[in-house]
This record gives sequence, structure tokens and C-alpha cells, in this order.
Amino acid sequence: MEKTVVFGPLIIFFAIFALLIFLFLRFIFRLVAKSKNEDWYGEVIDKKINEIEDDDTGITHDYCYLIVTMDDGKERKVGLSRQLWEKFQTGDKLHKPKGKLFPEKI
Repeated sequence: MEKTVVFGPLIIFFAIFALLIFLFLRFIFRLVAKSKNEDWYGEVIDKKINEIEDDDTGITHDYCYLIVTMDDGKERKVGLSRQLWEKFQTGDKLHKPKGKLFPEKI
């Protein structure tokens, strides 16, 4: 009886915690799969960098992204690593093929 009283809530806590981790990982995998399943064409209209400073450590992180006009006229922000971001220029034509995470220059 005492073991049930002590370990029962602990088991329930870990079961709920494991369920939350599972749901979070499932969400991440779905986002990646959705991104990989897209196929689009567009043109780079702007390149931007947002610098974000961590208040606790003082370290600055760069968030690099392209603003792309899609063939259907909509605009989209495409976040990239600094190395990929530097390869693109304003006016470049892009194609994001199905099965890949990042766009390619055409």
C-alpha cells in the first residue's frame, strides 16, 4: 500500500512527461515533413538580418532570412543559416524542390 502511495503519483508524472515529449517531437517532425513536401518558385526581393542579444550571457545571435515573392504573388520569409544566406542576392530566382529543406538558386 505504501509503495502505491509513493510511486503512483511519480509514475503518473513520468507518464504525462513522456507523453508531452512525444507530442513535442511529433510536432517537430510534422513541421519538417511539411517543409520538405513543399515545391515552390520565387524571387528574392530583400535580404535581412536580425541580431538578437541574449540578456543573460550577452551573446549576439544572427537570424538571417530572405524575403521572397512567390510565383503566385505572395511574400514569404525564408530563414537560413548565415552561410546559405550569403549565397543569395536580391533578384535571384529560387526553387525549393520537394524533398529538400532549403531553396536553391536557379
